[in-house]
Amino acid sequence: MATGTIVLALVIGASYLPGAAGWPVLAVVLLLLGAFAFGWPRLLKVPAPNPVGLVIFLVSVAAALLAFAGKPVPGLMWVAPCLGVGTILMFLTQLFRGTDAKQRLESVAVGTAGMVVASLGAGWVALGTDPEWRVLMLISGMSILGAAIPGVLRLPDRIVFPLGFVLAVLIGGAASMLDIGVNVLPAMALGAACGLVVVGCRAMLVTAGGPRTNAQVLAAAGAPLLVCGSVVWYAQLLMA
Repeated sequence: MATGTIVLALVIGASYLPGAAGWPVLAVVLLLLGAFAFGWPRLLKVPAPNPVGLVIFLVSVAAALLAFAGKPVPGLMWVAPCLGVGTILMFLTQLFRGTDAKQRLESVAVGTAGMVVASLGAGWVALGTDPEWRVLMLISGMSILGAAIPGVLRLPDRIVFPLGFVLAVLIGGAASMLDIGVNVLPAMALGAACGLVVVGCRAMLVTAGGPRTNAQVLAAAGAPLLVCGSVVWYAQLLMA
């Protein structure tokens, strides 16, 4: 949780830097993408992690940069084309391994899933370009932390899952008081969406055995944060 908290604080804190036009958020997200791309194939134990991680990194960086440079308003319209190109590249990495390589289909599946997760992080980049949206980043960040707290208590997952979700909803609603322009119900809905991502990712990681190394920890902590970037982005579209 400490790793995820630090990264989340950096992403949201970067959005509050005055006159930065989104560059600090982009820089933090790019660092997060590098750590995630390195750790994801190792977290899911594919036999040749480096090519898979490289494609994940290149595709997600392209999606983030295009989200940052989108005109007239930064958005996520380039995520799908980037994923399409990345899927082709992911298949090519397995073809180059040779006919006797093992777990090629599994590697493609792991790599494609990693590309989707990493590319969704472009939502944070798009949000960071407009100061009016940073309050939603703060509300979602508090909800994410609320959902993650029960996981530290080492309780059974049947308790952690609903408790984390409820805390995310309640904290999201309470955080709406930070800005009079945000209503309680939309903030609670945002908290519910982010909370569901966090507790869902934790449940899947627990089922998979959890992270063991530092690289795996970075990937496990980064996955829900990256997904929540696009969740918050689409939430602000609905709330606008």
